[in-house]
Amino acid sequence: MFLSLINLIRLIFILILVAPFFLFNKEKAIYFFFNFAGPSFIKLGQLLSVRADLVGKKIALTLTKFQDCIAPFSQKKLIKILRQEFGDDFNKVFKEFNFTPVASASIAQVHKAKLNNDLEVAVKILRPNINKTMMRDISTLRLLSKICYFFSKFLAKTFKEIGDLLDQTAKYELDLLHEGANGSKLRDDMKGAKGFYVPQIFWQYSSTKILVIEWVDGIPFSNTQAISNCKFDKKILAENLVLSYFRQVYVHGFFHADMHPGNLFLKDNGDIAVVDFGIMGKIDKKTRIAVAEVLIGFLHRDYQKVAKIHVDIGFVPKETNIDDLALSCRKIGEMIVGVGVKDISIAKLLTALIDLSRNYKMETKPELLLLQKTLLLVEGVGVSLDPDLNIWDLARPWVKEWAKTNIGFDAKIRDNILEILQLVKNFLNK
Repeated sequence: MFLSLINLIRLIFILILVAPFFLFNKEKAIYFFFNFAGPSFIKLGQLLSVRADLVGKKIALTLTKFQDCIAPFSQKKLIKILRQEFGDDFNKVFKEFNFTPVASASIAQVHKAKLNNDLEVAVKILRPNINKTMMRDISTLRLLSKICYFFSKFLAKTFKEIGDLLDQTAKYELDLLHEGANGSKLRDDMKGAKGFYVPQIFWQYSSTKILVIEWVDGIPFSNTQAISNCKFDKKILAENLVLSYFRQVYVHGFFHADMHPGNLFLKDNGDIAVVDFGIMGKIDKKTRIAVAEVLIGFLHRDYQKVAKIHVDIGFVPKETNIDDLALSCRKIGEMIVGVGVKDISIAKLLTALIDLSRNYKMETKPELLLLQKTLLLVEGVGVSLDPDLNIWDLARPWVKEWAKTNIGFDAKIRDNILEILQLVKNFLNK
């Protein structure tokens, strides 16, 4: 409690420093506050950039500017961590190790190295004391929530939810083995995917503090000029990226939720490689089917069906008038279906539907927010490759083909039988 109180005083001091900016530009003032408050607040800013439901659209948009690039920790501390993890002679593991990081983020930094078998690897290392720093900041947010309760229950609830969000993230991102498991599952899921590559995890050298992963040589998609000048067909690259997203979401219900240009690389063979598996999205089959049926409903301009799905799945309250909701869906759909992605996008459709559910006082599902954010990122990269890209055209045959085995009458009978058999099995095992 004492450390949380001291930290709260520190944060109040930073808040006083940025307060003058608040009068002119509230969003930038909040951005500067998070930036000065420390690494866990930078990470929090990134998390809140996809939680417009908590902080509002303008603030969320401003927080997307966090590039997760802060000063690296010292070589002395780095060597200390390597010795703790690998023993005094860590050269037995690494033939070469570049002590200058290739990336320095709020939670960890990444170094290029070469194993003794000459394989090049990326070594991700947690920042020293980052666990203590994040736990301190989570405690501070909870203390702030308790203080705010006497003045504003809304603010108290907001600070509590923000603290819970950081706490949930800390449980996963402060354990690099969890990130390794994410990468390993995604690699298995995407085997055979056309033009998409997930690097290998080297478990024998990894721990909760260090993750060793196959080094990816390639052009980062953040280098737009180099990507533009590459020899590969940009239209095919865009299609491969978009279809890899549909496969992650609809086939496996497990998707990379941070596919920004800095995490995507164009390999020499034309494959798109993805790195950084700290933030992953999970979406259950029921929700996947509902989202797919909504897409199909919009494609067929069947707004009554779209409205009914929203009620059935719980995207809006059960008492919602379906006819009124269908008109709201028509208003969204008629502006989107058949229009080129340069003018309006499928990601914006999902955004509009999320906003629609908020208008009906429904609490937005976090997995749908991640789905929306990822689709915006994928679509943005896709359009930079092919300005004429229309995800509707790619989605139409893919989603319909997927729907045949997942939404059709036969599929529903099969799923119901499997559920009944599982219930019987559970009953007999009691």
